[in-house]
Formats: sequence, structure tokens, C-alpha cells
Amino acid sequence: MELEKEFVPYDLALELKGLGFDKPYLAKIDQTDYLHINGTKRLPRGSMMYDTIDCPTFSQAFRWFREKYNFCSWVYQVDNGKYFFSILEEGRYLDTNNKKRNSYEEAEKECLKKLIEIVKERK
Repeated sequence: MELEKEFVPYDLALELKGLGFDKPYLAKIDQTDYLHINGTKRLPRGSMMYDTIDCPTFSQAFRWFREKYNFCSWVYQVDNGKYFFSILEEGRYLDTNNKKRNSYEEAEKECLKKLIEIVKERK
């Protein structure tokens, strides 16, 4: 389902929850990355077998980092079709990741992982 690409995977949803992410959710996700979008008739798979947690979208997660920690981040493409990400805090680069990613989605996921890592290091 195309809509599922908008939501962070289970491992990152769990990390965000641990950091105190508490915004309204549109879906729940389990350890197998099975997504249940609120308001649909699709029941969580194996709800008796797997724990489910609230699952934010990538957009919600990046907005939360901007509002709570003043981190601006973005993903961009370079000439060779590879993707990178950068993270700024108050106009100062925290990370300009020079590792090339094959897709926008891969770079977006790695950027979110790096934001989580930065916040955890500061706690």
C-alpha cells in the first residue's frame, strides 16, 4: 500500500516513543512492521501475538524534532542520482552525512535515525 510509506518503521516508532514523542497518531504498527491505519476495518495482524505501538508519519516526526529541539533537516539528491541528508541546529550544521543513499526513503530513514541518536546523546 502506497500510504504505508508515509509511516516510520516499528524500530523508529519505538525510539520516538522512548524520547517522549506524544503527538496524535494515525496508525499503529507491530514488530513485523505491519501497519493498521486508524479508521479502517483492517484489523491489526496477530494482535494476540505482537505488541502494537502508535506510529507517526515521517512528516510528524521531523516536525516534532523542529518544534521541540530546533533541528532542521532535509534530504537532497545530487547529480549522480544518490541522496544525502543534512541536519542544522540554529543555523549550525550538526551533521552533513556524506554517505550516499540509493533512494530518498533510505536517506529519510537514516536522517531520522541520526536525529534520534543526537537527542539520546544529549540526555
